[in-house]
Amino acid sequence: MMLQGHTLHAVLSNDMLTGVWFRVWLFMRGQTSCLFFLLSGFAFTLATFRHWTEHLRSWTAIARRLRRFGFFLLLGYALHSPGKLADLYWLNEEGWRSLLAVDVLQCLAVILIVLQVLVLLVRTPGRHALAAGAGCAAIVGLTPVIWRANETGSLPIGAAAFLSPATGSLFPLFPWGAYVLFGAVLGHLYRRHGPVRIVMFANRVLLPGGGAMIALAVVGTWLPLEPFGQTDFWSTSPNHFLLRAGIVLLILGLLAHVSGRGGEPGFIVRVLARESLMIYAVHLCLVYGSPWNVGLYQLVGPTLPVVPALGCVLALWVVTALLACGWHWCKHSRPRAAPWVRVGIAGLLFGRLL
Repeated sequence: MMLQGHTLHAVLSNDMLTGVWFRVWLFMRGQTSCLFFLLSGFAFTLATFRHWTEHLRSWTAIARRLRRFGFFLLLGYALHSPGKLADLYWLNEEGWRSLLAVDVLQCLAVILIVLQVLVLLVRTPGRHALAAGAGCAAIVGLTPVIWRANETGSLPIGAAAFLSPATGSLFPLFPWGAYVLFGAVLGHLYRRHGPVRIVMFANRVLLPGGGAMIALAVVGTWLPLEPFGQTDFWSTSPNHFLLRAGIVLLILGLLAHVSGRGGEPGFIVRVLARESLMIYAVHLCLVYGSPWNVGLYQLVGPTLPVVPALGCVLALWVVTALLACGWHWCKHSRPRAAPWVRVGIAGLLFGRLL
């Protein structure tokens, strides 16, 4: 979903961006980020719960996890780099806004750090779920207030970028962080059922929960209740969050039924799941370009009809799958060489920025 959404956005002719099917595609494309964030919080809970004591008391494990989240943050900013590091000295205000704009990785990194800090503060899984749920509700409810307050520009650009899209951010913490926290709560519910009862979890939590959230969103649009001031349904309204999150639960519920009957996922599916960070970073570079390369957006642009555009999607699927399989093979078949490969690639990329 992520790869086809970005690829079609980059190469599909503007003449194709009309009609009912385009609006349906655009709405479903928006669900990709909701799924991405929610499942990240979900995965955090499962990974943490398996080794709760370690992530609570072992500073080595905590530091290793925080370093990884910090890497997400740096990678997010690196993908927005205007070019050479020396060029930062000459950036105007518009350039700084583009560099400091918060995208998926920056938002995700900050919320995952918050979830790890909550582990240290609340100490137990039950209180962690309650704290994550309260944080989710707070972000959803306060989004219209934060967006209005941030329009004045009283904060530095780097800080304001995390709060609203006023400085050009695509995924500020308000409201996107709420999906990560909601996913963390969902993970706590899931661990009570266990993976062997995934269909039961879908029937008891995902499907009825998704239907209830969508119903609340519909009812909420009819009621003239706006305790935090005027909202826009497609951006700041809590009803928008309820609708998006409800649809995500329905999608996951259907996938749970499919996976519950299909047995163990195939090798390619497992590899794509485990190497999702690499796929995310690489495909952005291939589609939109980066400080290191020219992408489809620059080479082709929004000029292609449907069939050639879908061909680009297929090609990108194949390329990223092959890269993911190659890197997965290197890490597991050549464990001693893999760190050197990682350091070498990082050094090459950093050197290109000098």
